[in-house]
Amino acid sequence: MTDSQWEQLLRVLAGEVLDPPPVGLIVDSPWLPGWAGFSILDYLTDEQVWLEVNLKACRRFPGIMFLPGFWAEYGMSTEPSAFGCKCVWPEREFPYPERVLDDLTQVGRLKRPDCRRDGLLPFVVKRLEHARPAIVRGGTASASPPRGAR
Repeated sequence: MTDSQWEQLLRVLAGEVLDPPPVGLIVDSPWLPGWAGFSILDYLTDEQVWLEVNLKACRRFPGIMFLPGFWAEYGMSTEPSAFGCKCVWPEREFPYPERVLDDLTQVGRLKRPDCRRDGLLPFVVKRLEHARPAIVRGGTASASPPRGAR
C-alpha cells in the first residue's frame, strides 16, 4: 500500500467521505495464482513467483487499495499451523489444515503461538522481510512504516 492509499484509508476510517470514494479489495491467494497463470503451490512456495504476481496485480490495478497489501500467508493454513495443525498441500487446490481439536471444550489446551518460531508464521514474516526492498522498489509500498500502523 502506498503512502497516499494509507492516508486515504485512515481518512475513511475516521469517517471522512472522499470524492471520489477510494476502492479497496481483499487480495489473496484464491484468485491471484490462476489469474497470473501459476499453480497455487508455485505461488505459495516460490518467493519470486509470489512477488511477481503481487506486483503484477498492483501494476494492473494501480487505483485500487489491496488489503492487506501483499498476501503473504499460505492459504488459510498459517495460523492453524501455529497451533499444531497438520497442513495438506495439493498442487492446484488451496492448502488446508487438518483438525487439531475434536471438541470445542479442548480449546483451553492450545498454547499461544510465537510468530518467530511456530508453524508457518516464521516463513510469512521472513517472506515479507525478504520482499520488502523489491516491494518498495516496485512503487507499491512506502520505504517507512505507515503513520498509524502498529
